[in-house]
Amino acid sequence: MNRKTLLAGAVFLGLLVVTLAVLKSPEKGTRTGETPRPFPKLAAGEVDTLDVTKDGKTTTIKKEGSTYKVTAPVAYPADQDTAKQAFEAIDKLEFGSIVSDQKSKHAEFEVGDKSVRVVAKKGDKVLIDLRLGKVANSNTFVRPEGKDEVWQALGTLKYQFDKDASGWRDKSITTFDQAEAQKLELASKTGGTIVLQKPPKAEGGAESDWKVVESSVPVEPYDKSVATDIVSALYSWKANDFADDAKPAETGLDAPALTVTVTLKGDKKQSVLIGKKKGEDDYYVKKADAPQVFLVKKYGIERINKRPIDFREKTICNLTDGEITQVTVGREKDPFSLTKDPKKTGDAAWKAVKPANFALDTSKVTNLLGGFKELKATGFAEDSSAKATGLEKPSATIAAVSNVKGHGCTLKVGAELADKQNLYVARAGSPDVFVAPKWALDRVLQKLDDLKKK
Repeated sequence: MNRKTLLAGAVFLGLLVVTLAVLKSPEKGTRTGETPRPFPKLAAGEVDTLDVTKDGKTTTIKKEGSTYKVTAPVAYPADQDTAKQAFEAIDKLEFGSIVSDQKSKHAEFEVGDKSVRVVAKKGDKVLIDLRLGKVANSNTFVRPEGKDEVWQALGTLKYQFDKDASGWRDKSITTFDQAEAQKLELASKTGGTIVLQKPPKAEGGAESDWKVVESSVPVEPYDKSVATDIVSALYSWKANDFADDAKPAETGLDAPALTVTVTLKGDKKQSVLIGKKKGEDDYYVKKADAPQVFLVKKYGIERINKRPIDFREKTICNLTDGEITQVTVGREKDPFSLTKDPKKTGDAAWKAVKPANFALDTSKVTNLLGGFKELKATGFAEDSSAKATGLEKPSATIAAVSNVKGHGCTLKVGAELADKQNLYVARAGSPDVFVAPKWALDRVLQKLDDLKKK
């Protein structure tokens, strides 16, 4: 073998070695070994304690088996779903890359010393200690406590941890299976009471209706939906907040305005007390057999805070558009009267007789007539005096004439309630003063300009 052949072979072997080395080496920029992360990867279920600090106040949540509890700043059951999601988020915590190592960038990424801090521990051993910053592109900026590096954590972690102590606590007031409710009792501070029972459902039969067995005031005709709605509101009733330091004299719960008791299958009872109003929107509430005082928003109270009279049927008018032959609205401004020509059909049968020569847009009549169909009040006036309700000088009168004998409907409209959402209404032939939704009455109390043919 000559010298040239040997040299060519040596070159070939050298190139082969270089080629194999290149093929085995990672591409430029490819990370080798374990991906860097600010904290070691956790084993599932390793964390048993979370300390979450928001606005300088720390809440401690502990995991005990499959349940969770708040141990600081007060001892109280945790909201199980909220706590479970937080622990699972820590278990599955994954990181992207470092986005900055400059302290001057902490404010931009919202990871400064006043941001939410999460400390995950096993016993007394700290496993993770980080600050949560803003969320961007479905990731959360985080900073290990005591360090300048800002990392990307995968997922929207901030929303799962950005809570004060109230946000971690279980806000449940009453919890039960609606199907097991068999008896409902309401007793007011002023002495009004009502007791209802629901007969057991017959096997294979329809759901039974609630029956009134006792009432301090007549409630016939009876509105069957009220008891059902109360039970529906109570079966999974949650507070908006806690009133831990409130005194009985402040809450009014030493002499509650209303006590509501649901008796369940097996004679188990759940009873709640409704106390005084706090501010404009909150009420004090507690269970009869537990010391914790809650705050519940007005809209959450309204479905439950019922007087016996509220169980009475609250239909004000119920006329079909086919039976109505005349509608008159009397008021200081924009009074009108519409009448139907019996020889014609549809919208074209209607014309305005007041004001004279008014060009009525007949396409608007159907909606107006619909206002008399199943027109229902939401309740009754607590003070039904003419002065208190504004009915001594009504703001409007409404009269609908029906071609069915005894089906006409005449209403007097009084003052607007403080909530600006309801009006006092009296129906001819009834001693009651109703509280009716303004939006429902507005279908009939239309302005002339809205009825005018353009």
